[in-house]
Amino acid sequence: MWKVDAHSHVGSGAAVWSGQDVVDRMDTVKVDKTIIFPFTEGNWDNGEIMKYVEENPDRLIPFCAVNPWDGQAAIDDLENCLKRGYKGVKLHPTICGFRLSDKKLVNPVFEVVQAYDAVVIVHGGSDLYNCPLEFDRMARRFPKVPLIMAHCGCFWEWELAIELALENDNLYLETSRVPGFETDKVIQKLGGDKVIWGTDGPFCDYEWEFNKIRRYAKSDEEFDKIMGGTIMELLK
Repeated sequence: MWKVDAHSHVGSGAAVWSGQDVVDRMDTVKVDKTIIFPFTEGNWDNGEIMKYVEENPDRLIPFCAVNPWDGQAAIDDLENCLKRGYKGVKLHPTICGFRLSDKKLVNPVFEVVQAYDAVVIVHGGSDLYNCPLEFDRMARRFPKVPLIMAHCGCFWEWELAIELALENDNLYLETSRVPGFETDKVIQKLGGDKVIWGTDGPFCDYEWEFNKIRRYAKSDEEFDKIMGGTIMELLK
């Protein structure tokens, strides 16, 4: 079964981290593939992502990132990326300053994603702009779009995140930065079909992020789903 990290930044932003840096770290714990997308501070170039993928085509999976405040330019960039083979998009409402459920800003992004049968991953801390209830609104508005909540609503709203993931078939929780106690509860309540492993590279302790799933998964089957099975199904 594939081991797939669903959450890693590359390029220049809060850190400098290349595609090869990602691959080198993957090899330390024998991870097969990683989803990569830009840091979302300031300006970024989605074209860099495919350059990294071309260097390691069997290891890296391209996602783009857009800022909905860029209007039609963001939509055009997103559509161009998806046409080129990018598998999804990363949004960061807190950094970019928009509510995830803002119809005028964000609906056009989800409409394009839905048209290309792609995936959305969103920063999902318990911040105002991307709290779990914002995810709930978008999951209900676009039930055909797989929506991944990074960080499981931690630190203050992880229990609500679990509740809303149970209510929305298309809402998934991703485990990067989530402490052990909360990770255990998320896996207990949702199981491998709704929980996805990620590391928020390059920021987190990679080995810890890997080993915490091994510690809290209740079976080998559940471990395999969390570590790659579920995200690979979403990416088809």
